[in-house]
Amino acid sequence: MIAFRKIVRSLGFSAFFALAVHYAQAAQPILSDPLTSWPLNFGVQTAQIFAKNNAVHIALPANAANWAIYNGFNFTDMDASVTITPSNNLGSVGGLIFWSTGPNDFFELDVSDTNGTFALEHRISTGSVNWQAVVPFNKNAAIKSGAANVLRVVTKGNSVTLYINGQSIGSLNLMAPAGGGAVGIEAESTAKDPCDYAFTNLTVSQ
Repeated sequence: MIAFRKIVRSLGFSAFFALAVHYAQAAQPILSDPLTSWPLNFGVQTAQIFAKNNAVHIALPANAANWAIYNGFNFTDMDASVTITPSNNLGSVGGLIFWSTGPNDFFELDVSDTNGTFALEHRISTGSVNWQAVVPFNKNAAIKSGAANVLRVVTKGNSVTLYINGQSIGSLNLMAPAGGGAVGIEAESTAKDPCDYAFTNLTVSQ
């Protein structure tokens, strides 16, 4: 699942967000994993994705990306969140994967804590451009540089509402996969610098 730095293609949604629609926190937790130890749902630990110091880490050399899907749970309408903490002052992107229908097919809310931007991306395993920028990287004051960021995605039908550190950053409509999809985590390093992100408190409610 290693990939060189994403080649993203903007789909032209520069004015992408309407005012966010706030959905109430779902009452029934379906998945609640603190990620303080290695979850079997991620498969086998590797040199790049592993448990350390009470968190699951994705540590990468420069110019790389990698991810892990939390298999065994598929969601349609959901309220998912994860905490992402940079372990150094380098790196680029940490993300919350949702609606994964395969190891290389998913949507993802990304945060680049080093420059205070976020994006929404869609990865597909077919075609010449695997990474598509549904929402290109944009600045947002809710993002904490060099500190933990809590990413949250709430879906209802085709509607997706995004949150960073408890603040709504907008909503938009996408095409939800039939039968829903899994959640997961992702990280990406810059072209010149490595990265090491710690992931904790992965939760999904319905």
